[in-house]
Amino acid sequence: MEYCRLGNSGLEVSRLGLGAIPFGTTLDVETSSNVVDAFQEAGGNLIDTSNLYGGGMVGTNTEMAGTSERTIGKILKGRRDEFIVASKGCWLMEDEVTPNSTGLGRTYLARNIENSLKQLNTDYIDLYQCHSWDFYTPVEETMRVLDDFVRAGKIRYLGVSNWDGWHVVKANSYAKNNNLTRLTSNQVWYSLADRTIEHSVLPACRDQEVSIVAWGALAQGFLTGRYRRGSKRPEESRFDNMKKGESSSWERLAIERNWATIDVLDRIATNHGRTIPVISARWLMQSETCDVILLGGSSSEQYVSILDVLNFELSDEEMKELTGVSEPEHPYPRNFIELFGKKESEFYGGLR
Repeated sequence: MEYCRLGNSGLEVSRLGLGAIPFGTTLDVETSSNVVDAFQEAGGNLIDTSNLYGGGMVGTNTEMAGTSERTIGKILKGRRDEFIVASKGCWLMEDEVTPNSTGLGRTYLARNIENSLKQLNTDYIDLYQCHSWDFYTPVEETMRVLDDFVRAGKIRYLGVSNWDGWHVVKANSYAKNNNLTRLTSNQVWYSLADRTIEHSVLPACRDQEVSIVAWGALAQGFLTGRYRRGSKRPEESRFDNMKKGESSSWERLAIERNWATIDVLDRIATNHGRTIPVISARWLMQSETCDVILLGGSSSEQYVSILDVLNFELSDEEMKELTGVSEPEHPYPRNFIELFGKKESEFYGGLR
């Protein structure tokens, strides 16, 4: 297992993290426990969950939200200190929106953190992450309440998820100027099928010494090898739950660039005698743009099989080919700056 320190901190985590969305639902407690054992045997120590997991869909929250946290609490009983436990809060935990029922305001966030501690059956959460940006709460309020919980010993490190680059900069600047706890990580949608974060999120996080944690490393199953050029939108699949325009929707993923990427993945996987998912994850580990990759799956076999990523490396030529074929168009202002602001550009200095 490879390890890294999270952000500008002393927290050492495995570069493969265990995503626990299906724990207690798709995977029962015993199966989930077996997955944790296999992960630990491979050297993994980071388990990622959220107070929402188990619910998350219309009509399921009141009854099911928190199932993943409760399952982890049962599995880690008696060996809590052997793992780094990361959880999140922000989203609606009930079936209907009411005042103070969502977001990162002090009232709701404090209630979420206390509830997560109970569900995880622990006195502390190693990494607590804001699950989304809150447009209705000043980030100053959010950072203050999070710092209160760090000082109380109930949270050890702070992170965020799905935040833009400027969100991270604003939060960390406020924390630094007011001697509050700074952010150490940003958990974002990132894979060979969608490298959008490289335009602004990644540079901002690198500037702030904030680690990148990738969720959706296989693009919600799109990079499993199940789909090829010409495939139609699958019926009765996880794509049914994706909203039109969402980055993880079929319409956003089923584009020529990604079909070309899968062609290259297939060839490289064949050469290595490995699977497309394993090659996809290995690219992330060697890309130098991703610090931690979250593993996911709908079966214990899928979780265990991806651990093969630890057993080999891609060549420089293979990395270059995968990086090239999956490269998205650079939007403004990145394209403008690269044309006129870099010495290696023929237009350096602003001369057309």
